[in-house]
Parts: sequence; C-alpha cells; structure tokens
Amino acid sequence: MMPNLNGLYQITSNSNLSHMQKMDALLEFGLSYFQLELAIISQIKDDKYIVRHGLSPDNSLLVGTIFPVAETYCLHTLATNQALSFHHAGKSHIAQHPCYLNFGLESYIGAPLLVEGNRFGTINFSASAARTQPFSEEEHDFVELLSHWVGNEIARHEKLTLLQQQQKQMARQQDILKQMGQLAGVGAWEVDLINEKVYWSDETKRIHEVAPDFEPALTSGIEFYKAGENRERITMLVNRVIEQGGHFSGEFEIVTQKGNARWVASKGRAEFENTQCVRLIGAFQDITEQVNSRVQLENRHKELTLALESRSLFLANMSHEIRTPINGVLGMLQILTSTPLNTEQQHFLGLAKDSATSLLGIISDILDFTKVDSGQLTLEKLPVDLHQLLTNCVDIFNPLVKEKSLEVTKRFDSIQNIHAITDPTRLRQICSNLLSNAIKFTPQGQVIISTELKMQDDNQATLTIKVQDTGVGISTEQQTLLFSPFNQADKSTTRKYGGTGLGLSITRKICQLMGGDVIVESGLNKGSIFTANINIEIFQSETQTIDSADFVPEKADLSHLKVLIVEDNEINQVVIGEMLKQRNIKFDIVNDGVEALGILDHETKHGRFYSLILMDCQMPNMDGYQATQQIRQLSPPVATVPIIALTANAMSGERDKCFTSGMNEYLSKPVDQSVLYSMLEKFA
Repeated sequence: MMPNLNGLYQITSNSNLSHMQKMDALLEFGLSYFQLELAIISQIKDDKYIVRHGLSPDNSLLVGTIFPVAETYCLHTLATNQALSFHHAGKSHIAQHPCYLNFGLESYIGAPLLVEGNRFGTINFSASAARTQPFSEEEHDFVELLSHWVGNEIARHEKLTLLQQQQKQMARQQDILKQMGQLAGVGAWEVDLINEKVYWSDETKRIHEVAPDFEPALTSGIEFYKAGENRERITMLVNRVIEQGGHFSGEFEIVTQKGNARWVASKGRAEFENTQCVRLIGAFQDITEQVNSRVQLENRHKELTLALESRSLFLANMSHEIRTPINGVLGMLQILTSTPLNTEQQHFLGLAKDSATSLLGIISDILDFTKVDSGQLTLEKLPVDLHQLLTNCVDIFNPLVKEKSLEVTKRFDSIQNIHAITDPTRLRQICSNLLSNAIKFTPQGQVIISTELKMQDDNQATLTIKVQDTGVGISTEQQTLLFSPFNQADKSTTRKYGGTGLGLSITRKICQLMGGDVIVESGLNKGSIFTANINIEIFQSETQTIDSADFVPEKADLSHLKVLIVEDNEINQVVIGEMLKQRNIKFDIVNDGVEALGILDHETKHGRFYSLILMDCQMPNMDGYQATQQIRQLSPPVATVPIIALTANAMSGERDKCFTSGMNEYLSKPVDQSVLYSMLEKFA
C-alpha cells in the first residue's frame, strides 16, 4: 500500500534540516517502506558510479565511494530507463553478472534519478536476503515517486547553493569596490527621479564630510557645489542629460558640510524607460590634491617659461653687447691690414688679430653651449662636398701646425667625390674642435685625421671622423669629466693652454643632435684618439658642389652702389664705412630707424635712391625690425630696396626674425670683409 505522501512533504519542507539530513531522511523513509537494508543515492559520471548519499546497517557505506558503473545493479536500471527490481537476483538473468558476483544482493529495487530533466544517477534500495514475492507495481511507482522528490530536492539545493555563491561573490565584489573606492577616493551616487530619492555611497558621504546617516536630496546635493560658475555648470549638465540623455563629466569645486573647499570629478549618465528619464547614476571622486598639484605645475611652468624668456633675452643682449665691440676691433684690424705696415707693425697686428679671434672663439663657445643646453640650436640641411669641406677645415690650421713643427696627415679617401646633405657649419665645428684640441695638446709628433663612411638604407649614411695625436694624453680619471661643460683634463690646462672647457662638451652635444656621438681612447703620455660620428644623407651630383663658405668670387666693380648704413654704434659705423671705402662704394650713415625713414623720405623727394641698406637690428628709438617693416610699406622703389641685417645677436631664431620683418639677407657681427663684399655683389 502506497505510504502517506505527507511524510515526504514534511521532510523536504523542513527548513531546520540541512540538505544532507533531508537526503538521509528520504532514504530512511524508503527503507522503512521497502523493509530493506541498504539505501543509496548515486551520481553517474562517465563510467563511474559515485555514492552521494547512503545508509547501511553498520555505516560501512561511505559517501564518495566510487565503483565502476558496469559492475553495479544500476547499470541495468539505467538501461531500462525506468524502475527495475530483483526479488531473488541469484535466480535471475543477472546471476552471472559482476554486480551480483561482487555484491551478492538478492533483493534490489531502483529507479533513474533526473535533475531538471538531465540524468543525474539512481536511487536504489537493496538487501542480502531474497524476498519471497516480487516487488509490486505500487512499489515500482513509489520508488519512481521517491526518485522524483529526491531529484527536485537536489535541484533546489543546487540552485540555492548557486544563489548563495553568487550572493557571496556579490558581497565580496561590493566589499572590494568599497575598499577600492576608499583607496581611490571614488564614491557612487544615484538619483531615482520617479521616487525622488538620492543615494550616496559611504565614500561620497565622506567626501562631502556628512554623517553616515545623512540622507541627501537632489536640491541639497546641488547646493554643495560652490555658488556661481560651479553650481550653474553642474545644474546645466544634469538638466541636459535628463532632457536629452547621454552622460556628463566635469571638475567642480564643492564646499563640504564642514565648510572645507574641495575639488571633485563628477561623472554621470541618464537611464530612460519609455522615453522618460527615470534614473541618474554616476561616480564622484576627490581630486583636490591632483588639482592643487596641477595648479602648482602650471604656475611653475609659467615661471620657467618666463625665466627661459628672460634668459634668452639676456643672452641676446649679452651677445649684442659683447660682439659689437669685438666687431669694431676685428673690423679695424682688417682695415689696418690693407694699409702700409712695416714688419714689426705687421707682427703686432697679427698678434692683435689672433687675440681678438681667440676672444671671439671663447664667446662663440659660450653662446653655442647656451643654445645647445636650452634646445635652441637648430640644424641646417645644405648640400656640401665632404672632401672639400673637411680639407679646407684642416688647411686653416696650417700656420699653427707649421709654427709647432707638427705633421698633420689627412686620410679622406673614403669621402672623395661624396656629396651630402648636412649642416656644414656644425660639421666644420666638430672637425675644428677635435683638430684644434689635438694640435693644442701635441707638443711634438703628428696628428692624423681620417674619415670612414658607412652606408645605411635610403641614402642614409654614418660619417665617422677620427682624430689621432701623439700628445700628452688623458688619464682614465680625467676622461670621466672630459665631456662635461667647463671642465678640462687638468686644472692647470686653462692656465697653460687656455680655453673655456666647453669645446668637447659642445662637440658631443652637436654630434648627438646630428644622430651620433663622440668617444675618446687615451692614456697619460700615450696620445689620444677622438672618434666622432654623425648621420648624413648622401646624394648623387653630376657636378661638384662647392661649399658656399669656401667659394671666393671674382672681384667686381661696386663703385656704382649707394648704400645706407643704419647703425647706432660709432665704432661699427667707422668699420663698415672703411670697408665700403675700400671698394669705392658711396654711403650715408644714420643712427637709428627714425633717422633712416627720414633720410629715405628726403632722398626720395629729390629723386635719389639707395641701392641697398645695411640695417643694424638693435638700436634706440626704432630698431631694425620696425624700420624694415615701415620701409616695406612705402611706395616703390624704396619699398623694394634690398635690406641686409647686421646683428650681433647669435641666438637661435634671429635669422628667421630678420626675414619675417622683411629683410633680404643676414650678416652676423663681427662682419667679415669678404662675406660683406660677396653679399653686396649679390645685390649689385
């Protein structure tokens, strides 16, 4: 007779029982009904039979025990896919099967166990003694019913376990998010527009410095934003996303409940249902430290910018103030060279020129270092004949080499007939600095300068210049400071040989700017080898490229020219005037831009015009840039007169500044006679 189902219900609905206890209670309920000894709920995985729940008289059946499925009674139950029983297995068709031979159970009844429609395993009851009668139809129905109840309970337990795991995971994630929010200073907020409720996370409340039980409202939340631009901007952004959707973000200044000013980053987005905005959600972060740091950096940047501008202006002024008198000295010495002199006077004049040139070299070193150090040095890209340029650079030292009785050997076979795109001025500077040092520090013996050209892809190449001498050499300790600015190998070097200690520092910086570097190999009293390499671009030329600085044009007649000299320095007026006299060039001199405009107006009214203007850049009343701009606004032909800048400013950008103002060419002081004459012939 079928038992009362109320018993099953009481077991499965009892919330005080754990899942394991419920399974055991259901198995006991079955054992009581069938009057058998063993009860098992199994799980089948592949070919394994796993005991998940079990009851036995001596508790010898352990949960988790595994048997091969093929050796169990359940193999037959699963094969029939319905309830199956044996009341006397020894006299049935499984009498020779491993399940009977291994376990010897005479009475058995079981049914497949399904969990949410998927096969899970079996539920079965058995005993070692045989039954006198076969299991009835009601008993088959009951084991299937019990299987159904057990399957439902397992499914419910699995769902409950999954839900609990998900809840724990969510709790862990929320805890992690909370901790992350606290560490990062990021809070969350939500506005329920339907129920008119506002939610702030703990971190958001902490940022606002409100009590943990503070309940914000939309209006009170907005009022934390600083009155004025900040409150108006957040109000506008919130209203916009409520009306149009989307998201917003911004940085705002708030005033906390304790009256402290803070900067926050607020982000939010709108959620819509049926075209109506129902919710706003977002994040809130305290960025006070970041904003303060940013403001400090911006202020520091402004200070540094002003300092750099002041430094550039100072260097430009120093360049002008120093080069202007040197221009006068060298200019007058050049003019004296053209006058009749006896042997002693020529010797004295040579010494004066050498001293002035040395002084100019020191000043140029300091200005070059300043330009490189401040990133103001720019490279030109001009076509040059490498062999001719380096040969001329070496030949300049012939008088000094002859005076010291040294032997200088050139090994330039690798660059014979090679034309390149590079900065000729800086290439000369590298060569001159290395060669000058080698000659300076070699009392006797020889200096060898050689080149090597290594081709790369796309017409790119690496040019290596090696200068080897038999001089005094450099110790390992001294080499560590060799390329540092204002350092020389030994403190006595400056006293004995002169110099600023900037040459090698500048050389290295120029090499690095040109994509290379310079290194040294040396030993005390063993000579030195300096190796410099730079990147250049090779190009093919059918005709030889003559470097502009080494080109000496034929002397042309310039006596037809009439030049206006605009220069405020009296010495420079004399120097430029004397240089023009030597080529029979007529000229007038004025002191500044105002006088220049006046004399141009006067000459124009009388139908007289200048062929060319030599324009100083820095002058009182009106400088050369302003004067040039005004001249270019006059009527032709005055407006188109060639204007050549005369500037003592050696800083980067001066050349561009001259051209921008309307000048045609540029001469740097001190002015070289030959360069001036070449420039005049260009516009003659």
